[in-house]
Amino acid sequence: MKKLLVLLAVVMVAPLARADAVVGRAIAEALNKGDIEAVLRTMDVEAVGRQVIKDLGLNDSDRERVLKVFPSAVRTNVEIGVRSMQTSKGSARFMRSGVRDSRPFALLRYDLEDQGIDYVEYYLTSSGRVEDWYVHSLAANFSTLARLSLATALKTDSMLYGMFGTLHLTAADTKPFADLRTHLQAQDFAGAYRTLERFPEEFRKTRQWALMRVSYGGRIDEQTHRAALRQLAKDFGGDPALQFMLVDHYFFEQQFERALAAIGALERGIGGEDAATMNLRGNVLLAAKRYGDASTACRRGMQLEPGHKAAYWCLVAVGLGHNDGKVAVEGLKAYESAFGVRFNLDQLAAQAEYKQIATTPEFAAWRNSRKK
Repeated sequence: MKKLLVLLAVVMVAPLARADAVVGRAIAEALNKGDIEAVLRTMDVEAVGRQVIKDLGLNDSDRERVLKVFPSAVRTNVEIGVRSMQTSKGSARFMRSGVRDSRPFALLRYDLEDQGIDYVEYYLTSSGRVEDWYVHSLAANFSTLARLSLATALKTDSMLYGMFGTLHLTAADTKPFADLRTHLQAQDFAGAYRTLERFPEEFRKTRQWALMRVSYGGRIDEQTHRAALRQLAKDFGGDPALQFMLVDHYFFEQQFERALAAIGALERGIGGEDAATMNLRGNVLLAAKRYGDASTACRRGMQLEPGHKAAYWCLVAVGLGHNDGKVAVEGLKAYESAFGVRFNLDQLAAQAEYKQIATTPEFAAWRNSRKK
């Protein structure tokens, strides 16, 4: 009987797991094509709206208002995401499916070129459509971020009670929300950052407030971003969900062992290593002057995802950083082989960053072999 129950459980779960993968691949394909309608077809917009207003204590009138306008808000969010990916010449990759807190999900990685990487978990309903998503770089669900926007748009006691658990907020307490929205709509991130300092004291003690400072600070300048990260690490550095964000902080502060530990926490959070996390690890190890370990991490990234270009440049960077012609040439040759290109070695040697490596025996031998 026990074996039969186990078998039935497997039979029931297997189709759902396959549906997770199908949805994940569909989202990735739609994002890579810039197809907003295809992304929206994977979503249950009404279910997304219900996730946002859940446990907020809204009255019937507010619930109707939110659910009526919410499809437009979801579309806007998707449009912004697609435009951002196109602007950065990025791509989306389905990584794996799984279950978190009893909810099936599809995990995607966003490769955003100079903007770095991100991971997003899309949570699915029992019918296999998206009802919410978790952005690892922000350590927050879309529904959580949407509630903050609603607190600005709906100036009602019920919404504020749901956000803060109190009805003792004055007009002065609520005004910063409206001011924040104005600054964000104008892309005035410096103004948004300053506005956060006027939020109610209770909210300024929360992780969400600290995360917002990091997000806006990163759009202002490096000094502001670093200061916000430093404060986040001080107040919430032990939170496993924040380690992805804190990799930058530990790197800036040259706390390389903590940065490596944070990358490990990220890998546990997303269900395993991949080429992008190996690239992160390789760059941290390079900065720490652990060149052998850095090379190993970069090669591991190349092995895991032969089509991930950053993994090859990771190995080249290790060679350049240590003036190791053998490693640099290995990375360059591997890139040529993987992507069907042929570098002009004379032009490469003339570039400032390659001039020193071009004098190594390994590079010179490779260069001479091209002339025969």
